[in-house]
Amino acid sequence: MKKVLLTALVAGTISVASAQNSAVNSAVLNHKNGTLDKALADIEKATEHKKTKDKAKTWFYRGVIYQDMIGNPIYGKLTDENTPIVILESFDKTVELDGQNGEFAKQVPERKQMLYGQVLNQAVEFHNSQDWGNAIKKYELAHKISPEDTTAVLYAAYAATADNKYDQAIGFYDDLLKMGHKTEDVYKAKIQLQQATEASDDAVMATLADGLKEHPNSVYMMQEELKYYLKNDRADEAMAKLDKAIEADPKNASLYAVKGNLLERKKDLDGAREVYKKAIEADPTNFDAYYNLGVLEYNRGAEINNKAAKMDYATYQKKGKALESEAKKYYQSSLPYFEKAHQIQPEDKATMQNLINVYTRLGRKADAEKLSAKLN
Repeated sequence: MKKVLLTALVAGTISVASAQNSAVNSAVLNHKNGTLDKALADIEKATEHKKTKDKAKTWFYRGVIYQDMIGNPIYGKLTDENTPIVILESFDKTVELDGQNGEFAKQVPERKQMLYGQVLNQAVEFHNSQDWGNAIKKYELAHKISPEDTTAVLYAAYAATADNKYDQAIGFYDDLLKMGHKTEDVYKAKIQLQQATEASDDAVMATLADGLKEHPNSVYMMQEELKYYLKNDRADEAMAKLDKAIEADPKNASLYAVKGNLLERKKDLDGAREVYKKAIEADPTNFDAYYNLGVLEYNRGAEINNKAAKMDYATYQKKGKALESEAKKYYQSSLPYFEKAHQIQPEDKATMQNLINVYTRLGRKADAEKLSAKLN
């Protein structure tokens, strides 16, 4: 009698387990046939039943079914903004139950990469419609799905900046730096945002120091660092730092260009000219050196011209023409520097405007009009 009862009990157990496994199998079959609503109903039952709720297959197909609903013309309406989170949780549960090398866990990375693309596309749609808050939420979720990928974090920083959430944007740039995405543009953007939020000089200089370790030839960061050295009466430190860098890399034109800029700020214009010329010797295509030499020569002419303009009529009759002739020599000497700078960067507006001024001063009306038309 006991034997019969035991057999009956075992039979009953197999029947129940089989029924629940059939719910998973039914979900898989409905998914394959494209009836995703039925597949979803089946799989949700399986996630709640004690016999199948701890099966990796259950959670894997739950993630797959929900994922394939996203963007589906028929079943997409069954999804909402939380659906990607449900999918991610389902796949994470799959790996937890199956182990990294399990049958279903092995399929999760590819599925997660697909989910990353889906969420990123949603983020971009919000971004393009300038719905910055939702765009940032989706970018953050995309980053959570694929923690090693920097694209979502970078665009989250762009969105936060566009939304004037500068502190949030700085946080995203910090995340990028921690991830090893240490491009010059990332440092530059962080520095500009720190300046916009009136961060302390020490905070900005710390970012500049880190950035220059990664990009020692960054003219932008070197010049910004010089501003803070000068602002904090540390010009001698800046010069010592530059001289040491030049000694280590004497053919680096950028270092000479920055040193020339520092000498200009210290009013050592003759020293600046010599250093800019060294920059050109090191790199005949160094735009900054040519441009700044042009400015120095032009300003010498302008100073002399201003003296003539301030003379009374009698004095001007005696000395004015000679001064104007001397000024014209400096305008003439500035011309090849500006022309070379324009050749190197033909779209730079400041260079074009300066060239127009020089051509006008030298009486080259046709050249001035031609360049003015291009500028306009």
